[in-house]
Parts: sequence; structure tokens; C-alpha cells
Amino acid sequence: MTMTISTEHHAARLEGTRAFLDEGASPARVRIYGGIRPATPADTPASAMLVEVRLTKPCGSVIDGHLVLTPQENALIARTGVASWARIVNGAEITAMDLDCSGLGGTGDIRLAQTQLYAGGYAQMASATLG
Repeated sequence: MTMTISTEHHAARLEGTRAFLDEGASPARVRIYGGIRPATPADTPASAMLVEVRLTKPCGSVIDGHLVLTPQENALIARTGVASWARIVNGAEITAMDLDCSGLGGTGDIRLAQTQLYAGGYAQMASATLG
């Protein structure tokens, strides 16, 4: 049997996620990688991080049943590659979750202006929505 929760409970869970991401002295960050996403967030990535996007603090807002994350600004790309997944860590460097990345027309939770990233350029996180 599938669990169904109330709208109010769902909103509380999203607020709990937002509070967890905002823990620590630093803002939460979205670390974007290419390659294959690890099986669990506890696993070490097999590929190098392409870019790290710092989030605002608070990291976003719960809007219409989604946690909408807000980046501080575009981020300097460290390595060339094609973005395929992201790991979000909170301000205390604790991993929160792994998510799929895509371009604007894709279905990723994290959507970038473009997924082909070039070292020395800037990555624009167009949207990041957790539901």
C-alpha cells in the first residue's frame, strides 16, 4: 500500500529539508558532477566536481508544495564536462541528497542554462526545485 500524506505534512517536510540545508555557518551548496550518479548520497562520487553553486541563506522558499532553491550568483566552472547530476550539502558540509541535472527543457530537479560546462566559464542554475 502506498502512503499518502496531507498537504500540511508535505509542507512541514519541505520546511524541515530547508532547515537542514541552512544548518552550519556556511550556506548550502549544489555540487554539480558529470558521469554516473552514485547509488547513494553516502557514496563517494567517481567523477570530479565540475562546479559548485552557493545558495542563499535561507537556501530557498516553500512555494506551492515545492522547495525552490535560490543561488547566490552564477558560479565559476572548475572543470570541463557535461553536467548530469548534483549533490547538495548543507552549511556544515553534511550531504543532504543527490539529484539529476538537465538543461532547461529536461526533467532534472536541477536545471542549468546549459549542461556542457567549460572550465573558466560561469554556470547558471536556472532552477532547482525539490518536491
